[in-house]
Amino acid sequence: MSEKCPHCGAIFKVSVIGGGGFSGACLEPINCPYCKETVRQERTTGSYIEELIRAPDSQLAQYLEITDRDWEMMGAELNENTGHSDETIYSYWFEVPEGTPEEILEKTGWEIGQTVNDIPSYVVDAE
Repeated sequence: MSEKCPHCGAIFKVSVIGGGGFSGACLEPINCPYCKETVRQERTTGSYIEELIRAPDSQLAQYLEITDRDWEMMGAELNENTGHSDETIYSYWFEVPEGTPEEILEKTGWEIGQTVNDIPSYVVDAE
């Protein structure tokens, strides 16, 4: 059975190795194999092996509450907001393009031609 990391959104599965003993059970951490954060702890006499099934979507997609595939299907162009200086990037923006699939528009509440702005630079720069 797979589970989702609450820290990064990665999907992974957990297997126990050498469990089933009668004594000596210890509380072992179950860590996300992608971000390495502890997801939970379980008691076992063995050890846990975490296997990544699917890496999380990009931080940009997570911020926009869409998937990387949605972003690619949209074909939007991400633009820098540099203000008057043209040196410092303050944020990013894009215009929802013609041809954006209806299911993405319904999921986000966006409209064709709408400007989505104030996307923090740290979200894009993390890529």
